[in-house]
Amino acid sequence: MNVSYTMEISFSKSINSILNLKFEEAKIHAININNPKLQEYSLALIKIMINKNTNSDILFKSESDTKELEIMKSIINGYLYQYQKSPKILQAYNSFSKAKSIADETGNKLLVKLALTSILNLIKAEIFIGSKQYEPYLNHLKEINDDNVDAFRILLLETIFKSKANDQLEIDFNYGKTVKKMDSMVSLLPIKHPFLNYYHFEKGIQFKLSGEFTKAELYFKKVDSATKGKLFWQDYNSTNLWQLASLKLDQKNFVQAKNYLQRYNKTAKTLKDKFFYNRLNSWILEEEGRYDSAYYYLNLSIENEYKIGAKNNSLETALLSIENQTDKLKLDKVVSENKQKTTQNWLIAASFTLLFGLGFAILLQKNTTKKRLLAEQETQLKQERVDNLLKQQELVSIDAMIEGQEKERQRVANELHDDLGSLMATIKLHFNTVNNKYEDPALHKAETLLEEAYQKVRGMAHSKNSGVMSDQGLLPAIRKMAQVISETNALQVSVEDFGMGDRLENSLELSLFRTVQELVANAIKHAEATTLNIQLTQHEDTLNIIVEDNGKGFDRTNAVKGKNGMGLTNIEKRIEHLEGHFTIDSVLGKGTSILIDIPI
Repeated sequence: MNVSYTMEISFSKSINSILNLKFEEAKIHAININNPKLQEYSLALIKIMINKNTNSDILFKSESDTKELEIMKSIINGYLYQYQKSPKILQAYNSFSKAKSIADETGNKLLVKLALTSILNLIKAEIFIGSKQYEPYLNHLKEINDDNVDAFRILLLETIFKSKANDQLEIDFNYGKTVKKMDSMVSLLPIKHPFLNYYHFEKGIQFKLSGEFTKAELYFKKVDSATKGKLFWQDYNSTNLWQLASLKLDQKNFVQAKNYLQRYNKTAKTLKDKFFYNRLNSWILEEEGRYDSAYYYLNLSIENEYKIGAKNNSLETALLSIENQTDKLKLDKVVSENKQKTTQNWLIAASFTLLFGLGFAILLQKNTTKKRLLAEQETQLKQERVDNLLKQQELVSIDAMIEGQEKERQRVANELHDDLGSLMATIKLHFNTVNNKYEDPALHKAETLLEEAYQKVRGMAHSKNSGVMSDQGLLPAIRKMAQVISETNALQVSVEDFGMGDRLENSLELSLFRTVQELVANAIKHAEATTLNIQLTQHEDTLNIIVEDNGKGFDRTNAVKGKNGMGLTNIEKRIEHLEGHFTIDSVLGKGTSILIDIPI
């Protein structure tokens, strides 16, 4: 029987921060807990969850404690069992289950959530695809859902259980639905909430499974950047590296696949980590045609799989008995519900005819309205096609004008340098000969003016020849633009470069510089951003540019339909003309990321 239960405010805040993976914030609240024992347990739990490397020597022993302390002690012991070098998974599950039972008795939602989340994370880590053992616990978590963060946590767990994409097996049919639900809810999360790491990872999985590898890589790299070097996220960063390696294998980029896999192997701790390393390594070697090595690593992975009992472990066996009890309760509930439905059947039958007639009338009205809307949309689409053609023609004309201007600059520069420059040099040579014979101040003054005119001609020739960028290059020009914009305090622009070596062809640099200029202008005019980051990465045969802002974001579909979408469409056409790829990722309230890949 549930009883009324009141917790210390600081303890409640600490538990809530733990549930949201905000451990530094949880520590601050834990230090302010008045009860010394409760403070000790709270700080111990935070430390164990961050480090994940404790041993059984500090298992909390049974004492005569309050309900709160009993719950915390059982959860701490559960994690101690789980994170041992040789994990005791069944003992960990039993400890978490004990904590849940006591928390249910107290009726305290926060502690019930903590116990349920611990059980679900354990099941997620230990049971492979095909199992449904998580469902009773996830359903219980749904019943005590309090806010948007709780709802998003549930969607994350549901999505992860339905994908299990690490195993490269078939995903649940409803997986796509849960990801779409997360898309609609992600804007409700606070900025930089830790759950965004899980969301970005699942988006990467979604795009990887649909074959949209560029978008998948963008999301996986976001996870790598956000979790690299952070102790709590070390295991998750490793899983993300494995996905990047698998993605590069799908793209037939074996060099990068092996690089990511080696990074994954450096952080491998458990037998399961070795299983995933050996299995993916065998796939890569097979694709490279190194069949002996591939067979060797495949055998290693099979041995690993056998040792961990991946398809039929003790935890899943233990949970089956619980599932049987749950099924009996469900059956009793179904029988009761059927009795109630029988009494309602006559009402349903009587109202069916009325509803059918009403529905037919509504459908008829909707059909008429739909035809009218289709006609209006067709007219609008025709107009949009005309507008798009005009814009494309305008883009072609602008490119032609730019090319013409560059050619004219080159022609004038050559004439200044070759003709007038040479003539001025000759005049200067003769004048020096005369000036050396006569000590006349007027001749000295004339010599000074002649030197000044000669230098101006040289400067004009260099200026005309350089155009916008010949004397700078793409990277210096972008850095200078960023500095000028940042000095206005309207937008802070940062520039990062990786592997930028030799200069590119001048017309390509000019086109890319103007593309970046327009993207920055869009961030200022439309995004209402305060910070913008430009990343340039030069590979052997491609140049990668990422432009990210923290603005208000936008709906890509609506933007293309509206007037503002034309600028992005023109940029996309320009990149296509350069045989590159242009990708936009934007979420309302979460900013915009634009990825450009250009062959060089």
